[in-house]
Amino acid sequence: MKILLTGAQGFLGQHLLRRLAREHEVFAVGRREPVEPLRGVSWIRHDLTQPLEKAGLPDEIDSVIHLAQSRHYKEFPEQATDIFGVNVDGTFRLLEYARTARAQSFVFTSTGGVYGSSYERVVETDPVTPIDFYLTSKYAAELLIANYERFFRTVVLRLFFVYGPGQEGMLIPRLLARVRADDPITIQGGNGIRINPIYVEDAVDVFEPALRLDQSALVNVAGDETLHSASSWS
Repeated sequence: MKILLTGAQGFLGQHLLRRLAREHEVFAVGRREPVEPLRGVSWIRHDLTQPLEKAGLPDEIDSVIHLAQSRHYKEFPEQATDIFGVNVDGTFRLLEYARTARAQSFVFTSTGGVYGSSYERVVETDPVTPIDFYLTSKYAAELLIANYERFFRTVVLRLFFVYGPGQEGMLIPRLLARVRADDPITIQGGNGIRINPIYVEDAVDVFEPALRLDQSALVNVAGDETLHSASSWS
């Protein structure tokens, strides 16, 4: 299968790229060239806030897997243009590319954060309540993607708390760093937090079945165990 993968240099993207390269022809899109190129992968240097340069893209593709998101997702409103440019404009440009390149499927990674905060189990039919600009932009991309079901299969994966080696800046690696440093940990909110984390290699396992689906789908991707923390511990 010939696959265009965005976000190939990100945390999840690096793990997925290695898996896909074993059996597929992969065109990886990133803002910079890789330090160590992977055999069998063609790299396309591109900033998704900018219009696609079709001369550098394959004329035909079997699937697009869109992992990329803005690096500045926490910086609203200062970086609102970048967030919107990658998450919404960039998604639209990739959808149009997939259509003209006669793709059979389009796989998009969204986030379980679109449901808002909840202490109850959420399912795909629950209403969404994105609580910030970043989450709103991811949901806006989902709405755009739904309009392209007439051209190819669309699969939206809402990921919950992916973690694993090489991750930086997110909740679980921050907690681990504080544990290693023997620093106290305080979780905001009187009831602490409840999360259902999924290990990165388990999350990667979802993509091959997603490519093989014979219909469009919206799927929550999370661990099968819910973890609860108190509001603070040391």
